[in-house]
This record gives sequence, C-alpha cells and structure tokens, in this order.
Amino acid sequence: MKPVVLPRWLLGCALLGAAMACPARTIKVCIPANPFPPLTFPGREGQGQWLLRKAVERQGDVVEVEAVPWVRCTDGAAAGTYDVAMPPSAHPAFLPTLAFPMAAGQVDPSRAVGSVTLVALRRVGSRAWWDGTSFSGLNSPVMFNKGVVSVREKLAKLGVPGDEGASANESLLNKLLLGRGEILILNAQQAAEEVASDEYRGKIEILSAPFLSFTLHAAFNRRFQLAQPDYVEAVWTEIGRLRASPEWSRIAPTLAK
Repeated sequence: MKPVVLPRWLLGCALLGAAMACPARTIKVCIPANPFPPLTFPGREGQGQWLLRKAVERQGDVVEVEAVPWVRCTDGAAAGTYDVAMPPSAHPAFLPTLAFPMAAGQVDPSRAVGSVTLVALRRVGSRAWWDGTSFSGLNSPVMFNKGVVSVREKLAKLGVPGDEGASANESLLNKLLLGRGEILILNAQQAAEEVASDEYRGKIEILSAPFLSFTLHAAFNRRFQLAQPDYVEAVWTEIGRLRASPEWSRIAPTLAK
C-alpha cells in the first residue's frame, strides 16, 4: 500500500494537534443550471460533482454547490464569487481568469472531470442537416446554450451564424419545435433523454454525426490558485487518482443518469 502524503498546508494543520486543528473550509462551486450529464445535475450529484467533492474532502474541506446560468458561473468564478467553475473546457477565453490542471506546459486530461459530446438536433421532417463536416439546408442561425464558447468558436470557423440567445434547454427545445431555428446543438446524453420524452418524442430527432467533443475540468478562480497552488494541485491530483481507481469504475455508472 502506498503511503498517504498530506499536502503541505494540511500537514501544518495536523502538526498543531487535534485540539488546534484547522477548521474545514467551504469551497464554493458553481455548475450549470441545465443538466449536463454525466458530469453535473442541478438537483443531484453527477460524476464531476462527486469527483470534486471527494477531492476537496480529501483536503479536509467541504464543497458548497450552486446551480446558475452558465455565463453567471464562469463570470462569477472569474470575479471570485465562486472558487471553482465546473465544468468548462480549457478554452483560451477562460485562461486569463480560470486555472486548469497542467502538465509539461499543456492542459492535463488525466486530471479532468471527464469528457462530453455535443450533437445536432432538428425537427422531424426538417431538411436541415449536419454531416459531421458542414451544415446544409439552413435558413437560420444554429442555436446553442448561451456562453458555450467552444460551440461559438466552431460555428465561427465554419462561417455559420449562431444563436445563443437562451440559456435553458427547455427554451431552446421549444424554439426548435416552434420553427424559430432549424438546428440545436446540445449535450448528447441530455438530447437523447429529451427526444425520448413524451413532450418531444416523434417531433425532434438527433442527427447521427457528432458535432463536438471536448474534455472538461474543475477550474479554479485564478487568484485562488495563485494564492494556494499546493492546495489546488492536490485537488486536481486527487481527481485524477479517483478517476483511475477501482472505486470509480463501480460508482461512475450510478452517477451518470
């Protein structure tokens, strides 16, 4: 069995003795108000939430999670309202204000909270199409959740107008159903659940080619990370250890839905 190595800041507390132990801190975390399976859910614990909670508890602290619109989450983490935003991609737009796990000068995927795929949806009977490379049959901007910068960037590279005027999945799905847009980009797992629901079954369908896949992280407010780099590294390292553990292979499927 490998010896347990405590982070330096926690070791200092331990050396004070039980009577003078450092009290647990609350690490404030924001997640999207929309379900973003399998990583985050506003009403219960997803895979990313479990990983971050366990990693923070390993440091002797606790997490406080708030589900908010995604732009409010990333902006709030940048401003210091939240210590952690989860789960952004390591997009260049976030790098000035949010810190991501690094290794050899690159973002470290082994310490990410997971990866997701986004897909394209359309109304049944629509001629709008995504073939994995380009769109066809479009007469309106492609809709997506407000603030998802990776989708915004990919659409810009394709020369396709985007519509991120709504944050909530329900609003976007209803806009699609009402013909106020022809294509909607959505989390693949959430999309599968929506098209199988009574409300949208037989009315909305998923196109077969994935639109985008990316790796996602527990991103710390950069000022927090600069002030406590050992702590932040310990949390990320513990996330990586947990994901590689036998325990994770057992519990991950139970957190996915």
